[in-house]
Amino acid sequence: MFPKILVIGSTGELGSKIIKYCFKNNIKIDTITCFKNYKKMNLFSKIFKIKNSFKLSDDRDRLSFFNHIKKNKFDIIYILDFGSESLSYIEILLNRNKNSYISIANKELIIAGGSKLISSIQESNNFFIPLDSEHFSLFNSEISNSEIKKIYITASGGPFFFKKNINLNKVSLKQVLNHPKWKMGKNNSIDSSNFINKILEIYELSSIFNINIDKVDFLVSKEAYVHSIIIYNSGIVSINCFNNDMLIPLIKPLSFFFKISYKSPSKFLDNKNFKLHLFNDRRFKIYNSLKYFKNLDHHQQIKLMLLNNIAQKKYLNNEINYQDIIGFIKKNIKKYKIKYKMESFSDITNHIKNLKTYYEKI
Repeated sequence: MFPKILVIGSTGELGSKIIKYCFKNNIKIDTITCFKNYKKMNLFSKIFKIKNSFKLSDDRDRLSFFNHIKKNKFDIIYILDFGSESLSYIEILLNRNKNSYISIANKELIIAGGSKLISSIQESNNFFIPLDSEHFSLFNSEISNSEIKKIYITASGGPFFFKKNINLNKVSLKQVLNHPKWKMGKNNSIDSSNFINKILEIYELSSIFNINIDKVDFLVSKEAYVHSIIIYNSGIVSINCFNNDMLIPLIKPLSFFFKISYKSPSKFLDNKNFKLHLFNDRRFKIYNSLKYFKNLDHHQQIKLMLLNNIAQKKYLNNEINYQDIIGFIKKNIKKYKIKYKMESFSDITNHIKNLKTYYEKI
Protein backbone atom coordinates (compact mmCIF):
# COMPACT_ATOMS: atom_id res chain seq x y z
CA MET A 1 0.00 0.00 0.00
CA PHE A 2 1.41 3.38 -1.07
CA PRO A 3 1.68 6.15 1.51
CA LYS A 4 -0.57 9.17 1.22
CA ILE A 5 1.60 12.27 0.83
CA LEU A 6 0.77 15.93 1.53
CA VAL A 7 3.12 18.75 0.47
CA ILE A 8 2.39 22.17 1.96
CA GLY A 9 4.43 24.72 0.01
CA SER A 10 4.82 22.83 -3.25
CA THR A 11 6.01 25.62 -5.54
CA GLY A 12 9.19 26.65 -3.72
CA GLU A 13 12.61 25.16 -4.34
CA LEU A 14 12.19 22.30 -1.86
CA GLY A 15 8.62 21.53 -2.87
CA SER A 16 9.57 21.40 -6.53
CA LYS A 17 12.52 19.15 -5.75
CA ILE A 18 10.57 16.52 -3.82
CA ILE A 19 7.64 16.53 -6.27
CA LYS A 20 9.95 15.96 -9.25
CA TYR A 21 11.81 13.25 -7.35
CA CYS A 22 8.58 11.43 -6.51
CA PHE A 23 7.35 11.59 -10.10
CA LYS A 24 10.67 10.30 -11.42
CA ASN A 25 10.50 7.37 -9.00
CA ASN A 26 6.80 6.58 -9.53
CA ILE A 27 5.80 7.77 -6.07
CA LYS A 28 2.35 9.32 -6.05
CA ILE A 29 1.60 12.57 -4.20
CA ASP A 30 -1.98 13.04 -3.09
CA THR A 31 -2.22 16.72 -2.12
CA ILE A 32 -0.21 19.89 -2.71
CA THR A 33 -0.64 23.53 -1.75
CA CYS A 34 0.81 26.87 -2.74
CA PHE A 35 0.31 30.36 -1.37
CA LYS A 36 0.07 32.52 -4.50
CA ASN A 37 1.84 30.70 -7.32
CA TYR A 38 -1.26 28.96 -8.63
CA LYS A 39 0.08 28.68 -12.20
CA LYS A 40 3.06 26.61 -11.13
CA MET A 41 0.96 24.47 -8.78
CA ASN A 42 -1.62 23.89 -11.49
CA LEU A 43 1.18 22.87 -13.87
CA PHE A 44 2.46 20.39 -11.28
CA SER A 45 -1.03 18.98 -10.85
CA LYS A 46 -1.38 18.34 -14.56
CA ILE A 47 2.13 17.09 -15.34
CA PHE A 48 2.57 14.95 -12.23
CA LYS A 49 -1.09 13.90 -12.00
CA ILE A 50 -1.70 15.20 -8.49
CA LYS A 51 -5.37 14.92 -7.57
CA ASN A 52 -5.79 17.63 -4.91
CA SER A 53 -4.36 21.16 -4.93
CA PHE A 54 -5.17 24.30 -2.93
CA LYS A 55 -4.17 27.96 -3.17
CA LEU A 56 -3.95 29.05 0.45
CA SER A 57 -4.01 32.80 -0.22
CA ASP A 58 -7.56 32.35 -1.51
CA ASP A 59 -10.07 32.28 1.38
CA ARG A 60 -12.38 29.78 -0.31
CA ASP A 61 -9.54 27.46 -1.25
CA ARG A 62 -8.06 27.75 2.24
CA LEU A 63 -11.38 26.70 3.79
CA SER A 64 -11.54 23.78 1.35
CA PHE A 65 -8.04 22.76 2.43
CA PHE A 66 -9.09 22.80 6.10
CA ASN A 67 -12.01 20.51 5.28
CA HIS A 68 -9.74 18.30 3.19
CA ILE A 69 -7.21 17.67 5.97
CA LYS A 70 -10.03 17.10 8.46
CA LYS A 71 -11.36 14.26 6.32
CA ASN A 72 -8.11 12.64 5.16
CA LYS A 73 -5.20 10.91 6.80
CA PHE A 74 -1.67 11.31 5.49
CA ASP A 75 1.35 9.07 6.03
CA ILE A 76 3.92 11.72 5.07
CA ILE A 77 3.40 15.44 5.60
CA TYR A 78 5.89 17.92 4.19
CA ILE A 79 5.67 21.49 5.50
CA LEU A 80 7.92 23.48 3.17
CA ASP A 81 6.23 26.88 3.18
CA PHE A 82 7.36 30.17 4.73
CA GLY A 83 6.04 31.89 7.84
CA SER A 84 4.22 30.70 10.94
CA GLU A 85 0.75 30.48 9.35
CA SER A 86 0.99 26.70 9.10
CA LEU A 87 0.45 26.55 12.86
CA SER A 88 -3.24 26.86 12.00
CA TYR A 89 -3.07 23.50 10.18
CA ILE A 90 -0.94 21.69 12.75
CA GLU A 91 -3.63 21.05 15.32
CA ILE A 92 -5.95 19.52 12.71
CA LEU A 93 -3.17 17.38 11.27
CA LEU A 94 -2.11 16.11 14.69
CA ASN A 95 -5.67 15.28 15.71
CA ARG A 96 -6.35 13.43 12.48
CA ASN A 97 -3.07 11.60 11.90
CA LYS A 98 -1.23 8.92 13.86
CA ASN A 99 2.11 7.28 13.04
CA SER A 100 2.69 9.89 10.35
CA TYR A 101 6.04 11.43 9.43
CA ILE A 102 5.81 15.19 9.77
CA SER A 103 8.75 16.76 7.97
CA ILE A 104 9.31 20.49 8.43
CA ALA A 105 11.67 22.91 6.67
CA ASN A 106 9.81 26.02 7.83
CA LYS A 107 12.09 27.89 10.23
CA GLU A 108 9.40 30.36 11.34
CA LEU A 109 6.94 27.57 12.11
CA ILE A 110 9.40 25.72 14.35
CA ILE A 111 10.44 28.88 16.21
CA ALA A 112 6.84 30.02 16.68
CA GLY A 113 5.67 26.58 17.82
CA GLY A 114 8.75 26.04 19.97
CA SER A 115 8.92 23.06 22.31
CA LYS A 116 5.11 22.84 22.31
CA LEU A 117 5.14 21.98 18.61
CA ILE A 118 7.72 19.21 19.06
CA SER A 119 6.06 17.72 22.14
CA SER A 120 2.62 17.85 20.48
CA ILE A 121 3.91 15.89 17.50
CA GLN A 122 5.41 13.27 19.80
CA GLU A 123 2.42 13.06 22.14
CA SER A 124 0.07 12.53 19.18
CA ASN A 125 2.08 9.43 18.22
CA ASN A 126 3.53 11.06 15.12
CA PHE A 127 7.17 11.37 14.11
CA PHE A 128 9.03 14.61 13.50
CA ILE A 129 11.79 14.92 10.90
CA PRO A 130 13.64 18.26 10.72
CA LEU A 131 14.65 19.02 7.15
CA ASP A 132 17.12 21.89 7.58
CA SER A 133 20.52 20.32 6.92
CA GLU A 134 22.01 21.26 10.31
CA HIS A 135 19.16 19.74 12.31
CA PHE A 136 18.71 16.79 9.98
CA SER A 137 22.39 15.91 10.44
CA LEU A 138 21.58 15.26 14.12
CA PHE A 139 18.53 13.10 13.38
CA ASN A 140 20.25 9.73 13.91
CA SER A 141 22.36 10.88 16.87
CA GLU A 142 21.81 9.91 20.48
CA ILE A 143 21.10 13.31 22.00
CA SER A 144 20.35 13.89 25.67
CA ASN A 145 20.89 17.22 27.38
CA SER A 146 22.51 15.52 30.39
CA GLU A 147 25.06 13.69 28.22
CA ILE A 148 26.09 16.54 25.93
CA LYS A 149 28.71 19.18 26.63
CA LYS A 150 28.34 21.13 23.38
CA ILE A 151 26.68 21.05 19.97
CA TYR A 152 27.95 23.09 17.05
CA ILE A 153 26.07 23.67 13.85
CA THR A 154 27.90 25.19 10.90
CA ALA A 155 27.55 28.24 8.69
CA SER A 156 29.00 28.56 5.20
CA GLY A 157 30.34 32.05 5.87
CA GLY A 158 28.14 33.79 3.34
CA PRO A 159 29.60 36.40 0.98
CA PHE A 160 31.79 38.21 3.53
CA PHE A 161 33.35 35.97 6.20
CA PHE A 162 36.25 34.81 4.02
CA LYS A 163 36.78 38.24 2.48
CA LYS A 164 38.37 40.08 5.38
CA ASN A 165 39.19 43.19 3.37
CA ILE A 166 35.53 44.11 2.83
CA ASN A 167 34.14 46.96 4.91
CA LEU A 168 30.62 45.85 5.89
CA ASN A 169 29.58 49.46 6.41
CA LYS A 170 29.94 50.05 2.69
CA VAL A 171 28.62 46.86 1.06
CA SER A 172 26.02 47.05 -1.70
CA LEU A 173 22.81 45.05 -1.90
CA LYS A 174 24.29 43.15 -4.83
CA GLN A 175 27.21 42.06 -2.64
CA VAL A 176 24.89 41.06 0.21
CA LEU A 177 22.77 38.88 -2.07
CA ASN A 178 25.75 37.31 -3.85
CA HIS A 179 26.10 34.09 -1.88
CA PRO A 180 29.23 32.20 -3.02
CA LYS A 181 27.64 28.74 -2.88
CA TRP A 182 23.89 28.93 -3.37
CA LYS A 183 21.18 30.88 -5.10
CA MET A 184 18.63 31.84 -2.47
CA GLY A 185 15.80 34.30 -2.08
CA LYS A 186 16.62 37.80 -0.87
CA ASN A 187 15.52 37.19 2.72
CA ASN A 188 17.58 34.02 3.15
CA SER A 189 20.56 35.66 1.47
CA ILE A 190 20.49 38.58 3.91
CA ASP A 191 20.15 36.19 6.87
CA SER A 192 23.12 34.17 5.65
CA SER A 193 25.28 37.25 5.05
CA ASN A 194 24.91 38.64 8.59
CA PHE A 195 24.59 35.25 10.38
CA ILE A 196 21.14 35.94 11.86
CA ASN A 197 20.12 32.62 10.30
CA LYS A 198 22.41 30.82 12.76
CA ILE A 199 20.66 32.44 15.72
CA LEU A 200 17.31 31.26 14.37
CA GLU A 201 18.71 27.75 13.82
CA ILE A 202 20.07 27.67 17.37
CA TYR A 203 16.55 28.43 18.63
CA GLU A 204 15.21 25.60 16.47
CA LEU A 205 17.82 23.11 17.65
CA SER A 206 17.18 23.87 21.31
CA SER A 207 13.45 23.20 20.86
CA ILE A 208 13.75 20.19 18.57
CA PHE A 209 16.21 18.25 20.71
CA ASN A 210 15.40 19.76 24.13
CA ILE A 211 18.95 21.01 24.59
CA ASN A 212 19.90 23.95 26.80
CA ILE A 213 20.56 26.82 24.43
CA ASP A 214 23.82 27.75 26.17
CA LYS A 215 25.20 24.40 24.96
CA VAL A 216 24.59 25.31 21.31
CA ASP A 217 26.90 27.40 19.14
CA PHE A 218 28.11 27.57 15.55
CA LEU A 219 31.32 27.31 13.55
CA VAL A 220 32.06 28.29 9.97
CA SER A 221 32.60 25.61 7.31
CA LYS A 222 33.37 27.03 3.89
CA GLU A 223 32.72 23.77 2.05
CA ALA A 224 29.36 23.21 3.84
CA TYR A 225 30.05 19.48 4.12
CA VAL A 226 30.17 19.28 7.92
CA HIS A 227 26.74 20.23 9.25
CA SER A 228 27.07 19.61 12.98
CA ILE A 229 29.44 18.46 15.70
CA ILE A 230 28.45 16.90 19.03
CA ILE A 231 30.84 16.92 21.98
CA TYR A 232 29.69 14.43 24.60
CA ASN A 233 30.56 14.58 28.28
CA SER A 234 32.30 11.23 27.80
CA GLY A 235 34.89 12.90 25.53
CA ILE A 236 33.52 11.42 22.31
CA VAL A 237 33.21 13.86 19.43
CA SER A 238 30.72 13.10 16.67
CA ILE A 239 31.09 14.89 13.33
CA ASN A 240 27.98 14.77 11.14
CA CYS A 241 28.38 15.47 7.48
CA PHE A 242 26.86 14.79 4.08
CA ASN A 243 26.81 16.25 0.60
CA ASN A 244 25.21 19.66 0.60
CA ASP A 245 22.13 18.44 -1.24
CA MET A 246 18.68 19.09 0.26
CA LEU A 247 17.37 16.01 -1.49
CA ILE A 248 19.09 13.92 1.21
CA PRO A 249 16.82 15.10 4.07
CA LEU A 250 13.80 15.39 1.75
CA ILE A 251 13.84 11.71 0.80
CA LYS A 252 14.23 10.49 4.38
CA PRO A 253 10.45 10.27 5.08
CA LEU A 254 10.05 8.25 1.87
CA SER A 255 12.65 5.75 3.06
CA PHE A 256 10.20 4.39 5.65
CA PHE A 257 7.94 3.20 2.82
CA PHE A 258 10.21 2.71 -0.20
CA LYS A 259 13.68 1.41 -0.92
CA ILE A 260 15.55 4.70 -1.27
CA SER A 261 19.21 5.04 -2.17
CA TYR A 262 21.56 7.97 -2.63
CA LYS A 263 24.89 7.90 -4.41
CA SER A 264 27.68 7.47 -1.86
CA PRO A 265 29.64 10.69 -1.30
CA SER A 266 33.38 10.91 -1.96
CA LYS A 267 34.00 14.18 -0.12
CA PHE A 268 35.08 12.45 3.07
CA LEU A 269 38.39 11.71 1.32
CA ASP A 270 39.14 15.42 0.96
CA ASN A 271 40.57 17.03 4.10
CA LYS A 272 39.56 20.56 3.12
CA ASN A 273 35.91 19.63 3.66
CA PHE A 274 36.60 19.28 7.40
CA LYS A 275 38.29 22.64 7.89
CA LEU A 276 36.34 24.65 10.47
CA HIS A 277 36.66 28.23 11.65
CA LEU A 278 35.63 30.00 14.85
CA PHE A 279 33.19 32.86 14.38
CA ASN A 280 35.45 35.59 15.71
CA ASP A 281 34.99 38.34 13.14
CA ARG A 282 34.10 41.61 14.84
CA ARG A 283 33.01 43.21 11.55
CA PHE A 284 29.66 41.48 11.98
CA LYS A 285 27.25 43.34 14.26
CA ILE A 286 25.90 40.06 15.57
CA TYR A 287 29.28 39.11 17.05
CA ASN A 288 28.82 41.19 20.20
CA SER A 289 25.12 40.26 20.47
CA LEU A 290 25.37 36.47 20.47
CA LYS A 291 24.98 36.13 24.24
CA TYR A 292 22.08 38.60 24.26
CA PHE A 293 20.17 36.74 21.54
CA LYS A 294 20.80 33.32 23.11
CA ASN A 295 19.30 34.55 26.39
CA LEU A 296 15.95 35.49 24.82
CA ASP A 297 12.90 33.50 25.93
CA HIS A 298 10.40 31.94 23.52
CA HIS A 299 8.24 35.05 23.32
CA GLN A 300 11.28 37.21 22.58
CA GLN A 301 12.54 34.73 19.98
CA ILE A 302 9.26 35.17 18.11
CA LYS A 303 9.73 38.94 18.34
CA LEU A 304 13.25 38.64 16.91
CA MET A 305 11.96 36.55 14.01
CA LEU A 306 9.26 39.11 13.14
CA LEU A 307 11.52 42.13 13.62
CA ASN A 308 14.17 40.54 11.42
CA ASN A 309 11.63 40.22 8.59
CA ILE A 310 10.64 43.88 9.02
CA ALA A 311 14.29 44.98 9.15
CA GLN A 312 14.93 43.12 5.90
CA LYS A 313 12.08 44.97 4.20
CA LYS A 314 13.38 48.29 5.49
CA TYR A 315 16.87 47.47 4.22
CA LEU A 316 15.58 46.43 0.80
CA ASN A 317 13.56 49.68 0.65
CA ASN A 318 16.65 51.74 1.58
CA GLU A 319 15.09 52.83 4.88
CA ILE A 320 17.96 51.46 6.99
CA ASN A 321 21.55 50.46 6.21
CA TYR A 322 22.81 46.89 6.11
CA GLN A 323 24.73 47.26 9.36
CA ASP A 324 21.63 48.67 11.09
CA ILE A 325 19.61 45.44 10.85
CA ILE A 326 20.86 43.95 14.14
CA GLY A 327 20.54 47.27 15.96
CA PHE A 328 16.96 47.69 14.70
CA ILE A 329 16.03 44.29 16.13
CA LYS A 330 17.61 44.96 19.54
CA LYS A 331 16.09 48.44 19.75
CA ASN A 332 12.54 47.22 19.18
CA ILE A 333 12.55 43.78 20.81
CA LYS A 334 11.70 45.24 24.23
CA LYS A 335 8.63 47.01 22.85
CA TYR A 336 5.08 45.63 22.93
CA LYS A 337 4.70 44.60 26.56
CA ILE A 338 1.04 43.67 26.31
CA LYS A 339 0.07 40.59 28.33
CA TYR A 340 -0.07 37.40 26.30
CA LYS A 341 -0.64 33.69 26.65
CA MET A 342 0.66 30.94 24.40
CA GLU A 343 -1.00 27.81 25.74
CA SER A 344 -2.35 26.60 22.39
CA PHE A 345 -1.41 26.94 18.73
CA SER A 346 -4.34 29.33 18.32
CA ASP A 347 -2.91 31.49 21.13
CA ILE A 348 0.45 31.59 19.39
CA THR A 349 -1.09 32.41 16.00
CA ASN A 350 -3.21 35.23 17.43
CA HIS A 351 -0.28 36.64 19.39
CA ILE A 352 1.90 36.68 16.25
CA LYS A 353 -0.84 38.53 14.37
CA ASN A 354 -0.96 41.16 17.12
CA LEU A 355 2.81 41.49 17.10
CA LYS A 356 2.89 41.88 13.32
CA THR A 357 0.22 44.57 13.44
CA TYR A 358 2.17 46.49 16.09
CA TYR A 359 5.63 46.12 14.55
CA GLU A 360 4.55 47.00 11.03
CA LYS A 361 3.74 50.49 12.30
CA ILE A 362 7.33 51.07 13.44
